[in-house]
Amino acid sequence: MSLTRRTLLGAAAAATAAGAATGWSDTPSSRVEPGSVRDPVGGFWDAEGIIERGGGRIHYYELRGPQGTTAEPLICLSKLGGWAADWRKVAPALAAHRRVIAIDPPGHGGSAMRGPAPYLQTVAESAAMVRAALEELRLERYALLGNSLGGCISVLLAGLWPDSVSRLVLLSVSLASAQTREWLAAQDMAVRGVNYDQSDLPLMRTPAQVARFGSLDPAVTEENNRSRAIAGHWVRASERGVAVAGISDYLPRITAPTLLVYGERGNYREFQSVGEDRIRSARAVIIADSGAFTQQEQPGATVAAIEPFLL
Repeated sequence: MSLTRRTLLGAAAAATAAGAATGWSDTPSSRVEPGSVRDPVGGFWDAEGIIERGGGRIHYYELRGPQGTTAEPLICLSKLGGWAADWRKVAPALAAHRRVIAIDPPGHGGSAMRGPAPYLQTVAESAAMVRAALEELRLERYALLGNSLGGCISVLLAGLWPDSVSRLVLLSVSLASAQTREWLAAQDMAVRGVNYDQSDLPLMRTPAQVARFGSLDPAVTEENNRSRAIAGHWVRASERGVAVAGISDYLPRITAPTLLVYGERGNYREFQSVGEDRIRSARAVIIADSGAFTQQEQPGATVAAIEPFLL
């Protein structure tokens, strides 16, 4: 990790000063060894970083994996209203064979944007920022694992830059066609007072609400309410972006072998046939006794499904 552009959270000023003093350059060899980093809800990582880009900053956690591994790194992108800590239960097992980097989507977690959230944050804008961050980390080829919004961003990354993506795992992802702005305006009215307040800030979800699609675990609901509150207006802005993106139109562009992962109770299984039909090489797996957040609700089964596909 370089200290000229990427600095550890909580040590940005010190890192910048150290870089100037020692002449560290922006190369992969200029890495910091900070020891374990504690995330907000438990779990340890080898490093935590910030990448400054135009429009804002991208935050990530990292597990370095075994020394000398030749496996492509795995990039994990979290769900709508989630944060990189969503992956803490599966990341250590997945890092047994490779470097794992969990990234907060723009406007989520520690990935702060400059200025207020727009009415609509396009998936293409978010994908471009993530792509820029990966380039800053000097990553040329990698596997992608995305949940919900993170999966939509992953679809665009795999579709627009296919040579960079070796494997693609889509965990509970909407693969829908584009909606119209008229539909979006009607949906704005429908979700206010239910999922969002009158100013488009996300409302606290009850365990009963989340159980219908996400998780039966109250701890997962509590964490998701925390991460949604941090993302604030970016949740609805990003959700609107997904609605008009036309994610299904990018699927034929994907050349990487793709694994579609669904929870048994999740409401994304309607897209299984879309993915299998439109992606060149795709297969699906269902995680039993789980909703849309299998990496949090059934981490062991999720790793068991994903790990053989990545090898």
